[in-house]
Amino acid sequence: MYARINNRWTLLQKRIKASGYRNYADSTLKKKEWVSTNFSPGNVYHGFVCTDVELVKEYNMTAYFLTHEKTKTEYLHLERDDSNNVFSVGFRTTPLDSMGTPHILEHTVLCGSEKYPVRDPFFKMLNRSLATFMNALTGPDYTFYPFSSQNEVDYRNLQKVYLDAVFRPNLSRLDFLQEGWRLEHSKLEDKNSDLVFKGVVYNEMKGAFSETSSLFGQKFINTILPKGTYGYVSGGDPLCIPQLTHEHLKTFHSTYYHPSNARIYSYGNFPLEHNLQFLNETYLSKYKYLDPKHSVVSPQERWKVPSRASVSCRVDQYGGSVDKQNQIAIGYVMSDITQIYETFMMTALAELMILGPNSAFYKSLIEKNISGGYNSLTGYDNQIRDTLFVIGLRDVEKSNFDKIENIVKQTIDDIFTKGFEKDHIESVLHGFELSIKHQSPRFGLNLLFNLMPLWNHDGPILDALKINELLSELKKNLMNPRYVKDAIEKYFILNNHTLIMTMQPDPKFDDIFNEAEAKLLKSKVNALTAKEKESIYSDGIALSDAQKKVENLDVLPCLKMDEVALSKTAPALQHTIFGTIPLQLCEANTNGVTYFKGVLGTDSLNSTQRSLLPFFIYVVNKFDMKNYNYRDFDKFVSKSTSGLGFMAHIAEHVGQQEQYEQGVLISSHCLDENLRKMLDIWAEIFEKPNFENSERMTMLLNNYCSSLTSGIIDSGHTYAMQAARSLVSSVDECKESLMGMKHVIDMQGIQKKFNISDIQSTVNSISEQIIKGSNLRAAFHYSNATDVLKPVEDFCKNLCPGDAQEVNRITWTDSRPPNKTNRGLHISMNIPVNFCSKVIPTVAYTHADYPKLRVLSRFVTSKYLHPIVREKNGAYGGGAMISTDGAFNFYSYRDPNSRVTLDVFDETADWMAKNINLVDDQNLFEAKLSILQQMDQPVTEYMKGIDLFLYGLSYDMWKTQRERVLAVTKEDLVQVCGEYLASDRWAGKCVIGDGASQPLARASEQWETVSGPQQ
Repeated sequence: MYARINNRWTLLQKRIKASGYRNYADSTLKKKEWVSTNFSPGNVYHGFVCTDVELVKEYNMTAYFLTHEKTKTEYLHLERDDSNNVFSVGFRTTPLDSMGTPHILEHTVLCGSEKYPVRDPFFKMLNRSLATFMNALTGPDYTFYPFSSQNEVDYRNLQKVYLDAVFRPNLSRLDFLQEGWRLEHSKLEDKNSDLVFKGVVYNEMKGAFSETSSLFGQKFINTILPKGTYGYVSGGDPLCIPQLTHEHLKTFHSTYYHPSNARIYSYGNFPLEHNLQFLNETYLSKYKYLDPKHSVVSPQERWKVPSRASVSCRVDQYGGSVDKQNQIAIGYVMSDITQIYETFMMTALAELMILGPNSAFYKSLIEKNISGGYNSLTGYDNQIRDTLFVIGLRDVEKSNFDKIENIVKQTIDDIFTKGFEKDHIESVLHGFELSIKHQSPRFGLNLLFNLMPLWNHDGPILDALKINELLSELKKNLMNPRYVKDAIEKYFILNNHTLIMTMQPDPKFDDIFNEAEAKLLKSKVNALTAKEKESIYSDGIALSDAQKKVENLDVLPCLKMDEVALSKTAPALQHTIFGTIPLQLCEANTNGVTYFKGVLGTDSLNSTQRSLLPFFIYVVNKFDMKNYNYRDFDKFVSKSTSGLGFMAHIAEHVGQQEQYEQGVLISSHCLDENLRKMLDIWAEIFEKPNFENSERMTMLLNNYCSSLTSGIIDSGHTYAMQAARSLVSSVDECKESLMGMKHVIDMQGIQKKFNISDIQSTVNSISEQIIKGSNLRAAFHYSNATDVLKPVEDFCKNLCPGDAQEVNRITWTDSRPPNKTNRGLHISMNIPVNFCSKVIPTVAYTHADYPKLRVLSRFVTSKYLHPIVREKNGAYGGGAMISTDGAFNFYSYRDPNSRVTLDVFDETADWMAKNINLVDDQNLFEAKLSILQQMDQPVTEYMKGIDLFLYGLSYDMWKTQRERVLAVTKEDLVQVCGEYLASDRWAGKCVIGDGASQPLARASEQWETVSGPQQ
């Protein structure tokens, strides 16, 4: 998985796109203080010298830093009373070309190793493990391999496979051809057929480069940091990937995957000593030290004058008018990542400058309504050696480029002159304080992701954990106007390492790429000798044979049934009624934080209102309230809570497929002492926002519509499955109109068809209809009932009319009778890859066949779909899953095929009938284990019982489902596959992408093609 091209910018940037949540650094804080005295500085343990031990009081955690004596491998262990243990091995990978060597190597090392010489052990371990997380990630200057598990046997199994993969991979030529790139005949067994480019990473990066925001982010970093590794694409430029050779890949591995260039991390309550002993005896002791200076990233030489650049992109067919599909980004190279206080301070400074209606750039840029809002580059990026601050806008007319530059300069000058308001600073600091207490079961992973970029450049990672010290200094400095002035002057006014980059759509963008790809292919083919052509043909046959070969997987470790324990217990829930509002209450170890969730029913809305419900959700807390203007209300929210969350809520009845609940999910959390303030904030919402500000409504509508197409390509398989489900289910038809491609297309029509007064009127009518106490059910999680129940009772009773007596209840919507025609939807999009889906409606969650189908989904994914769709046919991913409403979903991701993949989906039952021998005890157990991996994921304190509140899914139902999964037999799999997945079963299909090279429709299918307005 390539991280940078997917625009993994900072937390701040992610929050800009979100609905107001604060989430700087999740944690799971235990009341017990966790201190160990097993290791002491200066002592040697299995070849590792312990160099530092620090108690991190903020997180009740002890940090151990060790260095391997022989290889100088660095090891960080964070010991904490947390059962979700994490392990990772990472390397600084700094290529000086765009062939994608680190990315392709990341894929290839996971294709078999010395101890585990089977094809793709990484994917096979997904079915032999209870891992709570497994992945591998390549960034612009690092590659690391993290996993987490609550089961110690499982943890040790994964550790063995991961470490053997990175230190002793096979790196076979056929694996390189499969994962990286190859020339192959379009008709495999026909030597006279045309040669084409294939390869998993090759197709992945073609898809990544077709996503406009990702492309802009990649070009921006290459241009503003042109010297060294950041001037190249570590994930691979599709036009450069075919330059990579197998020999170069192996050389890169021997140089960069050396233990002397490694950083190893572990977290949790499993003993450290076992890790050290295994690492030293099995791997590290076999190596000699290799100076890793070749991988060091030097700081960029600072520019003496600002620079400008312009790039082109594809036309977004589902975006606004082409003349407005321009973007601009103005970036500043800031501090070195190793200066941890400076990066911490800049994170806060960036929020003060960018986020929310009280920030300077929001006032000067966003409220001017000259764009579609901030673009995906906006924020502070502290993930690379030279950190970056970027302010950028999307959907801008070219004539406004100069104006935007001037506004940015003037805004910085104004900040220098006026500074920041005290209460604005306090709200930002409050967000940091609340985030330290907020819980997450992925705390160990989040720490890894935050520390790895700093550690990668030899930064002071133990000091970075001392968040209270950093926060204390930050509080003092931000309240000092002179300090703020100096920071703005240093990093902005006197900073000449500045890039102004614009991006403009080119209708010929795709043609230019296709011509360049065709030219490259032609040059490769023309240069081939007769011997090389014969080798290409032979390699294609050999790779196909290898992909079909039945392997002995007994060499891979696997959990046994007696090693799989039921870890979840029923949450202690209380159900009561305050006023007419039904409440679910849960007292838990929430670490001094109170959590609120509520559902407002929307079943009474008409079709016009429902089409604008997602926009209503986007704007509901962005207007004046009864007692506050929108700026003061935002301050009140920020100084007291995590922010207010609003999202569409569609929940199918777990036992009745014909019924579903429609609503809006509202949520927030706060420190216990701020509970009354948080409830007062929600009381303001229930007093109804004032939507009369037409200028603000127009700006928010433009920003909302502009944001809808962002991320479609990154999540194309999700959109494809949702669209396919809408063809067979009225529940999913409702979801598609609220959160699918249909909503994207509908909003374009609404924006053009309705004037702003119509929009205001509809939004206001939604507010009047659903925001009322008589339409609310709620849930609270808290650590002290004494402090919580009285304020909650007062809040609920105040929301309910005095004469109201009938308790609020869920209103179920009845599904419409389905049109049982086999239909398909082709969502045409000018991208070089496709996202394919097929959906078959089956049975409800409580039906006896549901767990059988659930296990079947994992079986066909690992034994059929992954080998064919990904390994053989070159898609980045492919598989099957069953949703809670019983929809059986097939999908592919970044797929060079369309009809070919749909045929694979159609032939599932036939494949099963021919391969019943594969349904043996081990494969059945692995399929069950992968389901338990999903079901047994750790649940954080504030989420206990939420499945019951939102979906009616009780602990007893969950436990029954788990028992039924374990009871599934081989005969069950064969039976449900034949009964539910036969090719003639009623189904819906969707392809997002070009797809035109392969006819999509079959004789019995009715297909519709949808094109964006810019087609």
